[in-house]
Amino acid sequence: GSGGLLVLRPALAPCAMLARRGGLRRLCRKPVVAPRPRRWSTTKTATPAAPADPAMTAELEARANARWATIAEAHRAIPGDAETRRKRLVYRSKQRGWLEVDLLLGTFATRHVAEMTETECDEYEAILNCETIDIFNFVTGKDPVPPSLDTAMMHRLQAFCKESPLGITADSYADAKARANLT
Repeated sequence: GSGGLLVLRPALAPCAMLARRGGLRRLCRKPVVAPRPRRWSTTKTATPAAPADPAMTAELEARANARWATIAEAHRAIPGDAETRRKRLVYRSKQRGWLEVDLLLGTFATRHVAEMTETECDEYEAILNCETIDIFNFVTGKDPVPPSLDTAMMHRLQAFCKESPLGITADSYADAKARANLT
């Protein structure tokens, strides 16, 4: 006996706070034991997959590549109707997936796409074909604009970005989203 006092061994130090509170004294007296390493059974072994038929694999790959080429061609095709193209440009501007870019490009497109010439639409579409983060960095001036995109449209978009700061506060983001019809 220790006269009713709880004597903690070094291995039980983590339980000291619980012991002082008066609870779990029985649990704290048990030595702390590290868990035993798990033994993996070697009785079950994975069976290797049967080797694929090279002719079948090549055929499937050729069919998949042909299908992808068809899909990509249809996706990149510029609509023959100018009105459809303009609607598509506005939609692609508003649906980038990144709020800041959605607001910036969506607002820009809503205001300016209707008055763009065919050449300006080509330049704007070339910008929209870039990755969203790259567009943001080019427009805001964080990254240098590549020569293929250094057009009058890019300069116009950069000027719009400087003149129309969006999203300074959460309320201004909400207002800009509502005005650009992004909600």
